[in-house]
Amino acid sequence: MRVRAGEPRDATDLRRLLEGIVGRRLEPELVGELNAQLLRFLGGEGTTLVVLEDDGRVVGAVTLWLRRGLYDDGPVAVVDRLVLEPGYQSPENALRLLEQAFGVARTVGALDVEVLDAEGSYLPEAALEALGLEPARLWRRRML
Repeated sequence: MRVRAGEPRDATDLRRLLEGIVGRRLEPELVGELNAQLLRFLGGEGTTLVVLEDDGRVVGAVTLWLRRGLYDDGPVAVVDRLVLEPGYQSPENALRLLEQAFGVARTVGALDVEVLDAEGSYLPEAALEALGLEPARLWRRRML
């Protein structure tokens, strides 16, 4: 297994991961939108996709983006989703992805890292604690 930067060629495997989260196959129009979003994300400033690959197939991914808040001393890196195929869900694999994401955060000068517990994310406490993360408060409301 290896951890690497995500690429456009990963679209099919990323779709499969998303279908695993939602529990159904995506309709063709949603597949097209997902592919477009992947290209926007990969080409965006301050966004990073890291994938875990096993035997040429993406089995996990983590997304990271930078935010600059009015009251922050510097950029804050935000991990907003970490997904792993069920057979690969382990604290060790989550830690592999998070360590790479944290490395990217350091490289771009982030002063803090936030990990959001988004729906479908796999965030075992052992991996979070190994990185020294502490719980924080968050409220959320769906706008649709």
